[in-house]
Amino acid sequence: MGMSGLILPRLISDGMILQQKKKARIWGWDEPGRKVCVSFLGSDYGCETGMNGEWEIFLKETEPGGPYEMRISDDGGAERKIRDILIGDVFLCSGQSNMELPMRRVIDRYPQELLRFDEDREDMPVRTFKITEQSDFHGPLKDLESGEWTAVSKDTILDFSATAYFFAKHFYAVSGVPVGLINASLGGSRIETWMGRDMLAGYQDFLALADQYGDDAFVKGQLKKNEEQADAWHSRLDAADRGLRENWAQGNPDRGQNPEEADGVGWKDVEIPFFFENTELNGFIGSVWFSREFTVDENLAGREAKLWLGTIVDSDTVYVNGVCVGHTDYQYPPRKYVVPEGLLRQGKNTIVIRVKCETGHGRFTDGKTYALFREEERIELSGVWQYRIGASCEIIGETDFVNWKPTGLYHAMTAPCHKYAIAGILWYQGESNTHAAASRYLELTERMISGYREKWNDEIPFIYVQLPNFAADIYEKERNETYSDWPGIREAQRQALNIPGTGMVVAIDLGEDNDLHPLNKEGIGYRLAMQAAAKLYGLRIECSGPQVEKVSAERILSAGAQERQEGPEQTIWQITLHCKNASGLYACSEDKGTEIKDFELMDEKERLFAVRAVVVENDVVLKCDEPLEQIREIRYCYHNTNRGALLYNADGFPMSPFRLECSI
Repeated sequence: MGMSGLILPRLISDGMILQQKKKARIWGWDEPGRKVCVSFLGSDYGCETGMNGEWEIFLKETEPGGPYEMRISDDGGAERKIRDILIGDVFLCSGQSNMELPMRRVIDRYPQELLRFDEDREDMPVRTFKITEQSDFHGPLKDLESGEWTAVSKDTILDFSATAYFFAKHFYAVSGVPVGLINASLGGSRIETWMGRDMLAGYQDFLALADQYGDDAFVKGQLKKNEEQADAWHSRLDAADRGLRENWAQGNPDRGQNPEEADGVGWKDVEIPFFFENTELNGFIGSVWFSREFTVDENLAGREAKLWLGTIVDSDTVYVNGVCVGHTDYQYPPRKYVVPEGLLRQGKNTIVIRVKCETGHGRFTDGKTYALFREEERIELSGVWQYRIGASCEIIGETDFVNWKPTGLYHAMTAPCHKYAIAGILWYQGESNTHAAASRYLELTERMISGYREKWNDEIPFIYVQLPNFAADIYEKERNETYSDWPGIREAQRQALNIPGTGMVVAIDLGEDNDLHPLNKEGIGYRLAMQAAAKLYGLRIECSGPQVEKVSAERILSAGAQERQEGPEQTIWQITLHCKNASGLYACSEDKGTEIKDFELMDEKERLFAVRAVVVENDVVLKCDEPLEQIREIRYCYHNTNRGALLYNADGFPMSPFRLECSI
C-alpha cells in the first residue's frame, strides 16, 4: 500500500461502531516518521508512523453510547474527521449462504420488520458493514477493498443479512447497547476458505490448492473458461430450442385438440410440482416448456399481481400472455415475480415457463406455493400443466468456484478485520462441507477458532449454528450425486462445544426439509442472541436445549418371552438418558406428530435398531424390542431430518441431534 499522506482503513469511517469496554485499536498509514494524533471523547492519543508506514493507538475502555466524533490528524497538516460513531458490541458475522441471505429473501415472512420503521419510536442502533465477495491467494490483505457502515432503516433493511439482523434485534432487546455487524460471508463457501495458511498447516491438499490458485494467470484462465463454457452451453441450447423458434412463449397452440403429433413429441400432461426423475423426463438435460391456462375475473383483470412459483431446478423464464415477467438463473432463489398492471385480462390467460436443466436433476419443488394473487384474490397454479421438450443438450461444464478455494476469502475478507476490536464471532456454515472434508470438520473448526483468537489476541466467544433439518438426499443432488454427510457435520458441530467459549444454536426444528435456505431466520437470530447474552453478559437465561448427562441401562424380560413362557428367556434393553437443561422436558413437532421416532441403537456389528422412546420427567427412556448382545452407540436424529417429534425443555430450546458412543 503506497503511502501518500494520512490513510485510514475502511472500517474506521463514518457511522462505525466501536467495541465497548475494550481498548479499541485505531490504526492507519502515513509517511514514515509522521506524528499522528487521535482525539476522541476529550482525550488525545499520539504515536509516530513506523518505517513501514503504519501507525496505531489504543483508546481507553469506553462505555456504550454515542453518537460521537473522532478527529485524526498528523503533523503534516492532514486531518480526517470520523462522524456519527457509536460504542456498543461488534460481531463478525461469517459463513456461507444462510449467513449471507439478505432480508429481501425473507421479508414476505416478516412484513412487520418494515412496518416497525413507520412507527413513532426510537431507532434501533444497529449497523452493518457488508464486505463484498473477494478472494486473494497471495496472503492477507492489509485493508478491505469494499464496505461501509450502514444503519438499519426502512431503506436499508432489505440488504442486511437476515440472520445477523434478527440476532441484532434480539440482542439489543436484551443488552440495550448499539450492535455492529461486520458481514463477511459468501454462499457455497467451505470452512477452509475462511482459514489462513497457518491454520491449515499439515493439510497438504488444501495448501496445494491455495498454491495453485495463487497463480494469477491460472485463475484468469479458470474464470475465462467458466464464462466461455457457460455461454457456449446456453447458446447451443437456445439455438436448438424449437420453442424459441416457434414462440411457445404464447402458450400451447394445440390446447383443446389432440396433443400428440405424428412424431409423438407434442405437448403432454404433467402435474406440478414434481421431480423430473419420476417421469419420462428422468435424467433430462436441456430445455422444457410448461404451459397452462387460467381464468381471471373482473376483480383481478388489469391489476398488478404477485406470481409465486416455488423453486425450480435449474433456471427459468416465465411468460404471462406472451410477455416475460421474470427470470432466475439458478435453482435456489424462490421464484417470486410480479405481473405488471395491464397484462392480466378478464377470462382466459396463459402462463408459460421455460425451464433449463443443466445436470439432469430437474424439478418443481414440492411443498411450495404456486399461485397468482393480489390481496384477497388468489389463483392456484399447482395441478395439471402441459409440457414439451424444446431441445436436449449435453451436461453443462462444471463451474470452478474460485472464491471457494482454501485461504482465499480469509485473506481478502477476514484478515483485514483482525485489528478491529469485536465482542464475538457469529458463524453459520457447514452445508458445503457435507460433500467434502466432513470427516475433518471438527479439527478444522478447532483450528479456525484458535487461529481467530490468536489473530485478534482475544479469547472472543465463538457462537455458531448447527445445520438444520434438510432432506439433502432428495433436494441437494449434485451432478455426480456425491455422498452428503449432513449428520456427520452436525455431530462435529456438537462436539465443538468442548472448545471453551463456544456456544451452539440447535436448528433441527428451524429448517425446511425441501429448502437449503430456510426462511425462519428470526428463530436462528433469537437463539444466537440468547447465547451471546449469556456468554458476554453472564445473564442467567436459558439458551441451550436438553443435553444427555448420564446413561444408565438394564436388561428386562421381553414381553414376548413372558407371554410364551417357553424357551430361553429373552431380554431387551431399557436405557435411561439422564438430561441436564431439561426442566419441563416434552416432545412435539409442527408437522410430524407427537411420537418420538428418532432414537436408534447400534450393536457391536454396527447394525442399527429403532427404539421406542418416552419422556419420564426430565429423562428419556428407551426400549429396544431386539435382543441385542451389546450396545455400542446411541443416536438421536442422526439423519438429514427428523422423522417424528423433537425434544424440548420448558424454555423451548431443542435437544441437539447426537451420536453417543457407549459400551453397554
